[in-house]
Amino acid sequence: MSLPRSLSFLRQGTGGQILDIYLDPLCPYSAKITRSVTANVLPLIKKGGKYEGRLSVVTRLYPQPFHYYGPFHIEALIVFGRLYPDLFWDYLTAIFETQTEYFNQPSTTFTPSEARDKLTHLATDLLEKKHKVDGPKSKLFGEIRDKLENRGSPNGGTEATDDIKYLVKVGRQNGIHVTPTALLDGLKDDSVSSSWGKEEWEKWIS
Repeated sequence: MSLPRSLSFLRQGTGGQILDIYLDPLCPYSAKITRSVTANVLPLIKKGGKYEGRLSVVTRLYPQPFHYYGPFHIEALIVFGRLYPDLFWDYLTAIFETQTEYFNQPSTTFTPSEARDKLTHLATDLLEKKHKVDGPKSKLFGEIRDKLENRGSPNGGTEATDDIKYLVKVGRQNGIHVTPTALLDGLKDDSVSSSWGKEEWEKWIS
């Protein structure tokens, strides 16, 4: 399934065959499979890789309702991805590295606004590390954080809300219940596991 232009940054690689992976930012198994894909799949499909131009990986961000702060993470990922598409995967991995701070029990101590502040700080720290900061860091923080403010009606959303709705609708349409879930060219493949290492991925892709 193709992606809206506003979410084109979710695609890694240029291949015609598509591996969709549904991920919840606060799911430990989503974090596990993302680490495995980073180490074992992306090098095969990016420039110079064995399967360059043959396979693409599409991240399907999919908040589970029982992980309370998941939607805030997906908002931040969408806003960041639009602004810095080449660094989306880096921010995704940074999100997973800090996910335990937002598990249901620890997150009871801060508000949604504080969560958005923390996620924005994580983004600006990454940009600073990647030498993408031009000017005061506080200005960069404000530019990202402003896009995470609720707008419009009292029950309105952020600049990322419409894309979150799209991602959730696609997941529901495809009957996605657990994360991670993998689809190859639109067909669910329950054999794909977050426990896979290099050998399993290379065998599956081949």
